Amino acid sequence: MTATKKTTLKPIKLEYRAVGSIDSVEYTPVMGLLNDFAVAQDSPDETNIDAQFYDSPFDILYTGKPIKLTFTLVNYALADLPPLFGGTYTPATATAQEIYLGATTAFASEWEWKVTYQKGNAGMILYRGKTLGVLKQENKGALGYGVTITSLVAGSDTDDTADDKMYAILGDPKTGV
Repeated sequence: MTATKKTTLKPIKLEYRAVGSIDSVEYTPVMGLLNDFAVAQDSPDETNIDAQFYDSPFDILYTGKPIKLTFTLVNYALADLPPLFGGTYTPATATAQEIYLGATTAFASEWEWKVTYQKGNAGMILYRGKTLGVLKQENKGALGYGVTITSLVAGSDTDDTADDKMYAILGDPKTGV
């Protein structure tokens, strides 16, 4: 079967789950994003191995950069914040109001992240994303979190690098039973 070329656009869902989860583990949706969601990867750094007597180098060494997902989370339940950003949550009682106490030190969590798209390929997975959120509120905007998810290499439990992976793009669904 010939692969179909597709233009992938319009993210419609963002979800996370524990790194290394088996397929049957459900993702937790994160849907309260402003319209600023972005996926980017900077160009790699390059180091020339210069030649003494020539204008062109003998070789160029490249050092890649991670993939970054960025967005602003503005619609959230306070109970949803601790797994992503640290801190503690206490529900309301008859004598106290609901409260989220933010982390007292910089806090980063690691999750497997999945983006689902409306058109084109089905989605993209970052197998291990270092997740950092900082409190922010733009002028006349909503109180939220500026979130940056930076890809890391997800390895296997052994020293075999054959299972190392950073991301995957999900295409056509299964064709068999």
